[in-house]
Amino acid sequence: MPFSQNLRRVRLARFLSQAELARQSGLHTLTISRLEAGRARPSTRTVRALATSLAVAPGELATPEDVAEADNGSIHY
Repeated sequence: MPFSQNLRRVRLARFLSQAELARQSGLHTLTISRLEAGRARPSTRTVRALATSLAVAPGELATPEDVAEADNGSIHY
């Protein structure tokens, strides 16, 4: 399951709004929205923050391929 769908599924299973998940994880609500829409890729730090807030292991939310740093070291400007 893609990260975006997985994040939404786990968030809804915890009965959290995007705003509440953002507050608990220290992220912006817009970030949660973009992640769930598949318009942004999470950083390792973001996956960890979300996993902590959702009480799941980071690997339950994302695979290494889902993470933005997994671009083989390429830099995007």
